[in-house]
Amino acid sequence: MKPRLGDLALHMARISLCASAVAIASHIESAALAAASGGSLFFASFALMHDVAHGALRLPRKANEIALTLSAALMLMSGHALRIMHLRHHARPLAPDDIEGAPARLPLSRALLGAPLAAFALRAEAFRAAGPSGRRSQLAETALNLASLALLLASRRPALLAVAATAASLQLTMAVWAAYVPHNAPAWVLAAARRLAFTRSPIALSLGYHERHHRIPNLPCSRLALPSPDRS
Repeated sequence: MKPRLGDLALHMARISLCASAVAIASHIESAALAAASGGSLFFASFALMHDVAHGALRLPRKANEIALTLSAALMLMSGHALRIMHLRHHARPLAPDDIEGAPARLPLSRALLGAPLAAFALRAEAFRAAGPSGRRSQLAETALNLASLALLLASRRPALLAVAATAASLQLTMAVWAAYVPHNAPAWVLAAARRLAFTRSPIALSLGYHERHHRIPNLPCSRLALPSPDRS
């Protein structure tokens, strides 16, 4: 099967646009713009990482592994850790051993309060569940994450500190926006998300068509609203 280069190009264009906004925010020292563009970069990177984790872009194996690492690195996260837990979630949605999906089984208040602990539990379980090669990858990615975070903090520039704070905040609340909300969103929220599908926003598509994603996990996020899966 041919690589889905059009979908990859869309991801790269979105990430490049967000990264440019972060650079502009850093240049003009706007912490508010940096936080907004940093959040956008986080979600754009998450969308790419998610498609790569499922092999939805049909990239060669080595290229897919590199893309997994680099896309997650933009979020200060481990791509190999995210993949192993996300694929378990797809294999056994909301089962007792589905650490990623566990917050979806809780009341919203408990999911919010437990979100930071859930983020650490997810990474710890991913490391425990991985084989020797996977653990080496996770350790290398974690070292890269820590080095990147250290550089952002050492800069002492308000804009870069805002980028770091935004990435940390989104990581520590992932249990809510990535687990609880998609599995518990009311009908009107899903309808609103579907009405925004024409924008090809990964947030709108992932939320509005979450059930379809579970049925066809190797379909790129940008194609979830299509009448039928593209098999090209």
